[in-house]
Amino acid sequence: PSTSRRQRQMCIRDSFYKFSYIKPERNVFGHFFTYRNFTFTMDDTKPFWHLFRHNRNDEKPSEIEIEAKLKEQIQALVRNGIFFDFEKRKAAPVQSKFGGKPALPKKFEWPHYTDEYGEHIVLPFFLQLSCEELSVYDTDNLLPHEGMFYLFYDLTNQPWRNSKGAKLLYTPTPISELVPTDFPDNLPEEHRLPEMALKFTAHTCAPDWEDYVGMTGDDNTAYTDWDIIERKLGKWGYPHMESAGRILGYASLIQNGIAEACESRAQEEKQQTYSKKSAREWILLLQLNCIEEEEVDIPFGDCGSLYFYIRQRDLERRDFSQIQFELQCY
Repeated sequence: PSTSRRQRQMCIRDSFYKFSYIKPERNVFGHFFTYRNFTFTMDDTKPFWHLFRHNRNDEKPSEIEIEAKLKEQIQALVRNGIFFDFEKRKAAPVQSKFGGKPALPKKFEWPHYTDEYGEHIVLPFFLQLSCEELSVYDTDNLLPHEGMFYLFYDLTNQPWRNSKGAKLLYTPTPISELVPTDFPDNLPEEHRLPEMALKFTAHTCAPDWEDYVGMTGDDNTAYTDWDIIERKLGKWGYPHMESAGRILGYASLIQNGIAEACESRAQEEKQQTYSKKSAREWILLLQLNCIEEEEVDIPFGDCGSLYFYIRQRDLERRDFSQIQFELQCY
């Protein structure tokens, strides 16, 4: 059909904005194209190609732009962590501490269980964490402001996942009502750990690789992104922190991510309700690293760590009945 040059150019513009392609009726060197029953020459397509080249964005972002985007992503993920180290002194009876005799509620039953071999095990006492002390460092206001956490762990069998031999317990009992409690008679002498006070510090911490992938999605860019992030974390203000242990924040993992494993185990037979989004609800409550002190040496396997996780919504409503445990080591 007979068409004006203006009509043909309008068709070309229309095709660009609708993201349509102008398909050749002949070989491109034949100089003829058709679109919507209009025929036009190569000269007519010049406005289209000029518009296409002008608007397409095939320039790769600069290294500075990439780093800025990744820094912003990490800043949205960071959490406050409470780190602790041992001090070579005894603590007051109701202060936070490692080992020694715990200050317990009057009717508290010392944790014990029967292991898979039928042996009765009395759990050694490891940690006493005062919520009143922790509240100073808990800038996200996640923990209770009163009461006490206690960690008991089976040194004989050293269980590695969700076991009665690993107990992280909480009592809301005011510290004024807690009393120093003697060790049970049947707790072996070598499991009566020497007492050391704890020193706390608060730091903003970023996720490590496993948590980063779990929270952002395991896609093709995660690996290359993490190479940049790992090099820049210290510069961005999130250096790797060495400590005896930590509360909240992100775990320093030795093996695979724990949050997704917690959600998978929690669902049991209801795996259809599992999702990566639901797995992100699990957060670190406590990590205790292997202990290499002059007074006590506990490797937890081979330079291992104990990890206790809880759903954030459970923590907010002070429900500590669904805590999950895992040991990881080299």
